[in-house]
Amino acid sequence: MFFRFFVKRGKLELRITYCSNSQKFLYDFQHIIRAFYPGAELMFGNGGDIHFEAHFDGFNVRIQAEMENKEIVVKNFILTDDDHESKRIFGRNLYDILKTLTGKELPWGILTGIRPTKIVYPLVESNLPDKEASEYLQREYYISKKKSHFLLEVAKNETNILNRVDSSAACLYIGIPICPTKCLYCSFSCHELTKRIESLLSLYTQALLTELEKTYKLIEENKNKIVAIYFGGGSPAVIGVQNIKRIFESLFANLDVKDIRETTFEAGRPDTINRELLELLALYKKDFNIRLCINPQTSNDQTLKIIGRNHTFDDIKKAFELAKEYGFENINSDVILGLPNEIEEDFKKTIYDVLNLGPASITVHTLSIKRASLLRFKWQNYRFMDEHTVNSLLDWARAILKERGYIPYYMYRQKNMIGNFENVGYSKKGFEGLYNVMIMQEKHNIYACGAKAVSKFIFENDRIERMFNPADIQIYISRILNIEKL
Repeated sequence: MFFRFFVKRGKLELRITYCSNSQKFLYDFQHIIRAFYPGAELMFGNGGDIHFEAHFDGFNVRIQAEMENKEIVVKNFILTDDDHESKRIFGRNLYDILKTLTGKELPWGILTGIRPTKIVYPLVESNLPDKEASEYLQREYYISKKKSHFLLEVAKNETNILNRVDSSAACLYIGIPICPTKCLYCSFSCHELTKRIESLLSLYTQALLTELEKTYKLIEENKNKIVAIYFGGGSPAVIGVQNIKRIFESLFANLDVKDIRETTFEAGRPDTINRELLELLALYKKDFNIRLCINPQTSNDQTLKIIGRNHTFDDIKKAFELAKEYGFENINSDVILGLPNEIEEDFKKTIYDVLNLGPASITVHTLSIKRASLLRFKWQNYRFMDEHTVNSLLDWARAILKERGYIPYYMYRQKNMIGNFENVGYSKKGFEGLYNVMIMQEKHNIYACGAKAVSKFIFENDRIERMFNPADIQIYISRILNIEKL
């Protein structure tokens, strides 16, 4: 099979091709290649400026890299009958080839997947000393010493949070994938609030309520108790206060609120936050332990325009003041490192500006140039920070947040992130986002309602089954309410 990657560098286009007699470890190959060559696009074809071949013969594998039809690097190695170990062996050998070709080393080594702490849980649970655990991560995954220590710290904090919930605990996700506008970097199947979508909001709410009614029965049958609820998917407030009220009334009537330790509401953007919304949420704040998200992303007004936000940072400040006026103290704020045209000083200013707002938690994201985002097609029009600067700023943010009393309590990673780095949630003690940790750890059922929502059910031997809802709002409404044509 042949796959072609295109990496644009100015006006040049570097082509990287891969040929193999097996599909084994194909995902890992793609992920590691893209980490070394950011901006790579996968296409079918053959030939390339750099060509990789992998030949599998039972447990014996040969990988070679060619440039201008000349063999330049070759690795021969042997796999084992353990798939996980073989995956690491393949990854390390490919990494060694790419390190030779580029002269680069990746802080996260060969680690793939969005849940890095999952590989650490067994080490933490077995009480392996930190030094030995760190050495294992460095040896098996080529993770840097600094990142391995950080990963252990986050995994321990996650474990402490999860130890406070029992096996019957579960989460409920309520998806409302609609936003006033779509951000430049967003790849979610999120609908913009057009007149057509606006005309469907009442029907969408009715479909959500209908699905929730069925979900309550399933929760009861499975003897689960909902401990965390998450309103997300876009900007949930766009469906209107009366529709939000209908959902809360349904939750209150059907769930035991004594079990609910946290309800996150993605207020998100200041253009969806007003007194009417906060007054409603304040009514349910105590019973549902509401955690509000107000997400600046940056305090740079020029960047906000570039990414498609129709507000200023001053609007974020006003939203914070209003939320605190209504008694909301558990507020999370998201920021993004590496946004288009931003430099080191912009990000540092954003962190200080957000800290001055006094959120209970701050999530530091590293920009990911996702395949389905508008940025994927326009990235050549902007300047971006280099990997060294991004890595230094991640360390800087960690130090500043620690100094201000924030601890790293969960972590996840995405494809095509600048520098192949990480997203980290920091919080004041006692304000950790329970839902965030539970969805990362994948030990508890996640019931998800709404368009594009994905439910996850956990079975014996850590088997996970997922159920996907349609991403399109009209299709979702039609299926739930059995409407043939809207």
